[in-house]
Formats: sequence, C-alpha cells, structure tokens
Amino acid sequence: VHSVDGVAGHAKGRIEVAPGQRITVIEAGGGGFGDPKKRDPAAVERDVADRLVSVETARKVYGKGN
Repeated sequence: VHSVDGVAGHAKGRIEVAPGQRITVIEAGGGGFGDPKKRDPAAVERDVADRLVSVETARKVYGKGN
C-alpha cells in the first residue's frame, strides 16, 4: 500500500509529494528463518502479550503459549 495523506496511489506509479504531505508505505513482511519450534519462549510470550499472535497460533506454530 502506498498513499499520500491517506489517498492511495499505485505502487509502481509516480507519486509527487509536496512539502508537508505524509507518505505511507506498507510492505509485506518476511516469513522469518529457522525452525519456529526453536524460538525463544520468552519472545513468543512477548508476542502474545503484545497481541502480535494469539495464544492459539503460538501453540500451533511455535509449540508454546499460555
């Protein structure tokens, strides 16, 4: 997603921006690396506490969770 002041523009197009305007670019995230089951349990707990992942997903993907 690419936008200027909340108005979407084409990601491959040309977007001109005036001083004071706000550009927002949201790109896809990576899938990570390594075996998810070996992830530090404390890191998984932080992700659950920060609501980045549900307890159910933590259990399913990482084999951990409260």
